[in-house]
Amino acid sequence: MNYFVEELQTNQEVQRTAGIKARDDVADIVRSLGYAQIDIAVDGEKRKNISKIKKLGYHVSIRNLWKKKTKGLKKGDTLLIQFPVLNHSLLLGGVISSLQKRGVKVVLLIHDLETLRASFRTDTSKGEQFRLKHEEEDLMSLCDVIIAHNDAMKRALVNLGNDANKIHVLEIFDYLVPETTGYAHTDYDGPVIVAGNLRPHKAQYVYHLPETTNFRLYGVGYEAEAKNHVEYMGSFPPDDLPAAMDGRFGLVWDGESIETCSGVYGKYLRVNNPHKTSLYIASGLPVIIWSQAALADFVTSHQCGIVVDSLEDIPEVIQNLGPEEYAQIVRNTRELAAELRDGGMTRKALERV
Repeated sequence: MNYFVEELQTNQEVQRTAGIKARDDVADIVRSLGYAQIDIAVDGEKRKNISKIKKLGYHVSIRNLWKKKTKGLKKGDTLLIQFPVLNHSLLLGGVISSLQKRGVKVVLLIHDLETLRASFRTDTSKGEQFRLKHEEEDLMSLCDVIIAHNDAMKRALVNLGNDANKIHVLEIFDYLVPETTGYAHTDYDGPVIVAGNLRPHKAQYVYHLPETTNFRLYGVGYEAEAKNHVEYMGSFPPDDLPAAMDGRFGLVWDGESIETCSGVYGKYLRVNNPHKTSLYIASGLPVIIWSQAALADFVTSHQCGIVVDSLEDIPEVIQNLGPEEYAQIVRNTRELAAELRDGGMTRKALERV
């Protein structure tokens, strides 16, 4: 029997930024494949502003909840866990070990890895290093299968000591939308779209976009005044956004600079599959992506966009791309969109488990 853990979280702002969209999609896909759902309620607010002793008790309570919810699993069963767990605990490793002793196969599908992001920082405290080791690295080493984003992430996980044979690659996240949802309006002469979290600490580059290109922004947290070459369109629910976007390309970029993807978030692009890439493609919108991003090879091989070293390069690259060639890229993107809208990538990955 196949099972999956469904952690319950209700936060309207997170939903608006598609922060739980990827998890919801995976849950819908595996549910359609017959996986039984194990609900584990998440109340992240409960652990805030409490003493260290109470926090320890909180870790114990989370461990006990997982033990209770998974006690019925037996030999031959498979448990899919979306990773990292939303309500983390230093003690979940014991639950994983117990499941494996009973003959349960444990599969981790990675959405985000703070361990890798922390490796790009110089200010990671010893306390955070300890937490990440026990909440992320230990669980990955204990599980039977890891579904990583891409080959670059797989190599990074192997460097952390994980067995390469148990790591499967997703390639790109799916992006489910209702059947009635249309595609984005694509226009060879339209602006470049930026969708996602627009807060300065996450996307500083958005506040320095080159004036040589017109941009259209969708998302939360934009804090700048209107500019002639930048139009802010507000935020939309994830299911509505694909049909709401109107432009030429969707931009996959991160960090502080327009010259390269710098900083912690920029460096993370080298191993991460940004969910906005899936949003753009599922919307039928070709992408512009940093040449050193992990997904750059995917975009090139599927001919669903273009790669650039710097945002300053966009006008020249587009100028060399004629209307007919652009139209073919749009057609390629639409073909790939059908697979992402149907959960094809996740299904294929789970077939290899």
